[in-house]
Amino acid sequence: MISTAQRTRTFVKFMVHNGILTITTTLIIVLAIRAILQVENRSWQDDTPIFLFVLMITTLFFFIIFWQSRKLRSEQELFSNVFMHSPDGVLVTDNTLNIIRMNPTAKHLLHWAEEPASVSFCNHCSNYPGLNKRCSYQNCFITEPASQHTEVLITTSDGITKSMNASVSHYTDPVLGPLNIIRLQAVEKNRQEEQHRIAQMITHSILSAQENERKRISRELHDGIGQSLYSILIQTEVLKGQLEEPVNTPADESIDSLQESIRHTIEDIRDLSVELRPSALDDIGLVAALRNYVKLYGQKFGIQVLFSIDGDSGRLPAGHEIALYRIVQEALTNAAKYSHTEVVNVGLKLLPEAAELLIRDHGVGFELTTELRQGVGLYSMEERVKILGGEFEIESVPGQGTTIQVRVPIEADEISGRKEDLRSDGY
Repeated sequence: MISTAQRTRTFVKFMVHNGILTITTTLIIVLAIRAILQVENRSWQDDTPIFLFVLMITTLFFFIIFWQSRKLRSEQELFSNVFMHSPDGVLVTDNTLNIIRMNPTAKHLLHWAEEPASVSFCNHCSNYPGLNKRCSYQNCFITEPASQHTEVLITTSDGITKSMNASVSHYTDPVLGPLNIIRLQAVEKNRQEEQHRIAQMITHSILSAQENERKRISRELHDGIGQSLYSILIQTEVLKGQLEEPVNTPADESIDSLQESIRHTIEDIRDLSVELRPSALDDIGLVAALRNYVKLYGQKFGIQVLFSIDGDSGRLPAGHEIALYRIVQEALTNAAKYSHTEVVNVGLKLLPEAAELLIRDHGVGFELTTELRQGVGLYSMEERVKILGGEFEIESVPGQGTTIQVRVPIEADEISGRKEDLRSDGY
């Protein structure tokens, strides 16, 4: 409650600052009254009661305005302080979701040095990491009528994706129209680590299921369809020998053409089977599988691959061999498609505690943007390395080629476990 003394002090302060304005306004009103009443001969002493009455009304009127303006200014300062010093990031967007204002916490969360002139909130909100995919406006949490906390992925100005809790409220400004007030809270570090572990587990499960399915399809192609085609090829050879017609007849030419088509189909299936899952990777290890792959790769694309091994070329844990093989496979495929290079260097260094992989082409290179880094190819390579607790680096300069460096740690018990598995399989 406001005390009488406080009201008195406020009134005195008002009279000091607005006394002249109040008296001047009162004189103007009194002169207007005299002009309306046409009392030119009337003395000013006779208008003293009117002057005092008008002065009292004017003073009361201006005092009410002054008091309300002070309350309004106080509320504005309160809300401004709450907005500026809130521990949560606060964004104000218009009805098209363009950001028109943000507080310092939001700038810090989004890594903005200064408030942007015009940026859409949708450009920084994503629910699909790694695929550069945006949600539709119809499914956006901002359009929900009731305010509720939603966990979203926010991409900062420097391309870093973070998990944040978001809530929204709606407000209609008399000047700007409908506005959205978005409140952002950074997810706690332990929660982020938990989410990261869950994401890695999901990715690992997906990649494992993918590898198992590739292995199954590869064996089916090789042992099923490939063997069936080979049997057909033998049967055509037998059928050709049973024909009673002379040699080099049209029937012989048709059978020869059919046999050639079958041979090409068998070769295509064999190549596809190796591409899906080379049997050498399971049978004799990563090094032999890579040697076979780079040989076939050079024959297919006409690109020379300089493959080198440094260190013990023994068996690695199964997960490491699959991951390193797929990374080489993806990198060489990208080099053949986009780099326009004639030579690719692939170096594998096997240390007691880690495996290091270096892939360098000498092609056209490219500008490494956030969109490209979150593409399916680069994203899958990086995720394979992260699942193994390793490090993944890629550098590319237009006109100077691309370099990929991978380092994955190897635990001693993983190697011993791999040797036990091989002995149990008869190797």
